[in-house]
Amino acid sequence: MKLGYTDIYCFRGGIPEWRSFNFPMVVNETSMKMKVKKLKPKKIAKMIEKKEIFVVDVRPQNFKRDSSFIIGSIHCPLLDIAERYKEFPKDKQILITDWAMRQSTLAAKFLISEGYNVIGVLKGGIERWKNDKYPVENR
Repeated sequence: MKLGYTDIYCFRGGIPEWRSFNFPMVVNETSMKMKVKKLKPKKIAKMIEKKEIFVVDVRPQNFKRDSSFIIGSIHCPLLDIAERYKEFPKDKQILITDWAMRQSTLAAKFLISEGYNVIGVLKGGIERWKNDKYPVENR
């Protein structure tokens, strides 16, 4: 007879390291049920060209892998989004991106819950955007 939990893991570094990766601390049922579209770079490039969307990049401030951003996007690390989201236009469609879609969905769900018109996240993140040869700016 087995008692208790049998499949247990330890996250080295604990809560401080978990937070340093911008992983969520709380998951609620409403957020879990929200669906966020994953939009291909080709579709997004056309929307950016027509100035139809506001692009928010939620990579961490200290992200060292790459300093490329979609031209015209704003950088608002996921950790800061709860403090800065009121800077975003409520009258525009918003696209969220990050490096490889690890944080963008969380940011999208948060903004949707605050009443913003989030059209989705960039499928594959900036990594795919660059691989597909769309223009970037270095910051």
